[in-house]
Amino acid sequence: MKESGSMVYRFLPKVFLRAPYYSFSGYDLSRLPEVLQEQAFLNAVFLASAGFYHLLEKKEFDFDRLTDKEKHTLSKYYNRMCFRSTPFGSFSSFTLLNWGNGGQVRLSGADESLLHLLPDQAMLRELRTRADSDLAETLMVNPMLYRFNDVLRYTKSALDDRGKFNFSLQGIAAEKFNVNLLAFLASKKVSKKMALSWVIERGDCSEEEAADYIGFLLDAEAIFAASQGGVIDQELIQDFPGLPGWKDFWRDNTKTALSEGVSLSALARDITRIGADPKLNKEQPFYAALERPVKVGGPDSAQQEELSRAIRILQLLNVVEQPADLSRFIRDFRSRFDQEKVPLLLALDPDSGLHYADMEPSMTEQDVLANMPFANGKEKNRSLAWHSTQQFIFRLWVGDTLRDPWAPLQIREDDVARLENEVGPGLPLPQTQALMYRSTGEYLIMESSGGVTATALIGRFSCFSDSVYRLCRELAEIEAVANPDIVFADIAQQSDSHVDNINRRRPIYDHEVPLNVYSSQPAENLVLPADLLLSLKGEELILESAKLNKRVIPRLATAYNFRNNHSPVFRLLCDLQFQSLQAGLSFSLENFFPGLNYYPRVCYGKVVLCLAKWVFRDADIAHLSIKDNQVLVQALDIFRKKHHLPRHISLGETDQQLVFDLADPAEARFFLQCIEGSKRVTIQEYLLPDRSVLAGKKPVAGQMVAFLAHQNNIYKPFKKENISIKGEKQRDFLLGSGWLYFKIFCIPRASDEILTNVIFPFIKSQKKRIKKWFFIRYNENGYHLRLRIMAAEDDLGAIIVALRKKIESSGHEKLIRDFQGDTYRREIERYGAALITEVEYLFYAGSNLAAAVLTLRRKRTLELSEFEQAMFTAYHMITCFLPSLASITEYLSKIAGRFMAEFNGGKPLKVAMDVKYREMKSVLADLSESCALSKHLSPVLKQMSVLNELTKKYSKDKKMELLANLVHMQLNRTFSVNQRQQELLVYYCLQKYMASLRAREKSLS
Repeated sequence: MKESGSMVYRFLPKVFLRAPYYSFSGYDLSRLPEVLQEQAFLNAVFLASAGFYHLLEKKEFDFDRLTDKEKHTLSKYYNRMCFRSTPFGSFSSFTLLNWGNGGQVRLSGADESLLHLLPDQAMLRELRTRADSDLAETLMVNPMLYRFNDVLRYTKSALDDRGKFNFSLQGIAAEKFNVNLLAFLASKKVSKKMALSWVIERGDCSEEEAADYIGFLLDAEAIFAASQGGVIDQELIQDFPGLPGWKDFWRDNTKTALSEGVSLSALARDITRIGADPKLNKEQPFYAALERPVKVGGPDSAQQEELSRAIRILQLLNVVEQPADLSRFIRDFRSRFDQEKVPLLLALDPDSGLHYADMEPSMTEQDVLANMPFANGKEKNRSLAWHSTQQFIFRLWVGDTLRDPWAPLQIREDDVARLENEVGPGLPLPQTQALMYRSTGEYLIMESSGGVTATALIGRFSCFSDSVYRLCRELAEIEAVANPDIVFADIAQQSDSHVDNINRRRPIYDHEVPLNVYSSQPAENLVLPADLLLSLKGEELILESAKLNKRVIPRLATAYNFRNNHSPVFRLLCDLQFQSLQAGLSFSLENFFPGLNYYPRVCYGKVVLCLAKWVFRDADIAHLSIKDNQVLVQALDIFRKKHHLPRHISLGETDQQLVFDLADPAEARFFLQCIEGSKRVTIQEYLLPDRSVLAGKKPVAGQMVAFLAHQNNIYKPFKKENISIKGEKQRDFLLGSGWLYFKIFCIPRASDEILTNVIFPFIKSQKKRIKKWFFIRYNENGYHLRLRIMAAEDDLGAIIVALRKKIESSGHEKLIRDFQGDTYRREIERYGAALITEVEYLFYAGSNLAAAVLTLRRKRTLELSEFEQAMFTAYHMITCFLPSLASITEYLSKIAGRFMAEFNGGKPLKVAMDVKYREMKSVLADLSESCALSKHLSPVLKQMSVLNELTKKYSKDKKMELLANLVHMQLNRTFSVNQRQQELLVYYCLQKYMASLRAREKSLS
């Protein structure tokens, strides 16, 4: 789906402000001894590292008793609390605002700020496990449980020593008792008492034996109890009956006013005393966030105009890349399952399905593909082609020879107009977006924009603030209203006992996909993984719920970096969020031109799209490690002048930045300490904030998060074609039940030899018995031929014997590496029940054509090459099926474009294929003429006409999709290796040829 070039976003009324606790204007490293006595700072240190806090406590918070290393760590924390706006712990705060009409945002001072506290996720997990017997237990099936043959498989999650979850595939026997028990538990959450009664009654066992078996299933994680825990819940504080003071403690301390001078270390000791349980002595029992109420003001709504213009240029500059892992999975899914609907968990099963993020098929050279620069699947798009946006920036950067090389790049209005013409329409924008920026007075600095939903950036704060939770729900509702009949479902996954603190959130979307969690949501709100199906529609991987009969769009309403998780189901669901969206709107020169030492600032009007950046290697900064402070500061001054470093800089990236004033000797030394021993140092210019945000009477480095939304529909519900189907068609044929299906494994080069000398003579000798037959080539679990034979059941045994004898007597048995029989499963999803029989007749005719061609080629009586034959066949199949030159050129362009996208086809590949097209031009001119193949092609075209008549009520898109499938299968029989690469070349040449015919037709008319 393409998006119009106009700005479609509107700004929502709310703005989320992130701001450091301290003012940047009062930052002074010499104040550290004084800061170390402030309770707010000590609380922030405690939340960041309880271990480091206790070390300071042992030294009575006496700065002079600290080692240099400890002082250095303290300096980093202080710097963070003055400059870094990311609200982790209490280093910085969050505030929900409305847009204003100018003036300042005035936040409440420390006395009115609220410190929100929740129990740490790791501590909760430990408490749930220990209090298992005290909890009002209900049980549910592991949401990742599914059946594979005679085993019930599921994913088990286990914590390692570092608190990270590892995932393994486990299984229990799919015996009738287990199947029925797990079906009973899957229907709804069941009390432990009911489960025991069920096992006692149907297992004919004692209560003790039943309890042991339930315990076994819990330990194995085939079923979950509440002790499994989760990350999405309305009830933020769970009760533990065995800890009588637990709930009272959190009721009193969930919201704590900083004016009370509370000590988090003292509160942590209070937790230890609850229930007189020494095991509650966790080093860090809290997950916290600091909220500062607003007294008056909001960001100036006049800024929206500048920000809107910046969003437009970011759309144009952004090079959309679908996640590489998802692209590979779609390619492999197409090869493995084609258009079949496959259960999600079976599609990712290591035996029946595909790996995720770990697939790389090999390719073999073919003469016709010589000098064709096909991309390696693992290469990034940006290294394969020189995009128009890169060309634009390069001209802007290098083309102006009069520009000071250290000066900012300024994008002007005429540049934008030119870029709009070059780039054209893009993919749809996400329904909602979070735009993060800060103001310097002179500029608005874009700090982050992108993602697939604005809920991701603020979802974790829904646990702390009802107003933020309502905003999250409003953002989710915008998606739902704009996309009716689509189910948006939040992915619930535990990944890391510490990091899962930021994954905790209240239910933001109406539905949830639970993975390794004990969900607190009602059954009607759950979309279980076992209920999800995957299929391909065009180039999109479609996820749908069998129970709801609707398309499902996964969402992750948290800023967690899901690529740190190693669960394939979770990773696939998360990557699916980004499919077919222009999700990333942030801009970085380094992404366009990696490996350089310097990148200038890029501006558009008053908006800074990216700040100037310097990248240094260890060799560049080795001379800055001199021990003499005076000499060192002088060396840094020379270094600054050489590389044109500004006075104020930041070190590091994203939420790990430290800010320095290099003109201040103390800060300069602090900077040099921070880069000591680094292999790579990334420095950005730092533009000081303005006074638009005040806390009390002091300015703070406020960072605004604006929310944008549009009402355009992005996700279409399923379209059901009104094509009548007469009777049900049998899908599966076991070996010997009307169809024989054999897999003949061999090397690719031997396949034609086996077809010519074994299969075709055998088919001819059995023509009285064989009603239909066809073959295709396949490369799953090894290259092989797939041979299907239809005959009367009484004849099937004789046919099998005859085929075995033919193989043995032909002298070619050594070319066959393996020979397997299998069930023939008709491709109903691809062709439809109404057409499948006629499609099989086309395959029959196409296989006879392939047999005739290979026979003629062996006798050296065929002048056409394999590639010329493919173009001849494809040309006639296409022109037989489509009525006009206009529809033919549209079809060829669409399919050629699809193949180019599959192979990341850039300019080098196009140039190489243009050369091949010129070589083939004379052959293409003779395509419509009679040739040696016409007689053998006639049955194919006759059957194409039958299918054309049967599909005259099909939509244009569906008919073109069917044609692409039919041509693909015939070209598969034609080419023994590299079928898809050669198929691209066929379509490319035909597209160029038919486009020239259409141009000639237009000129004549």
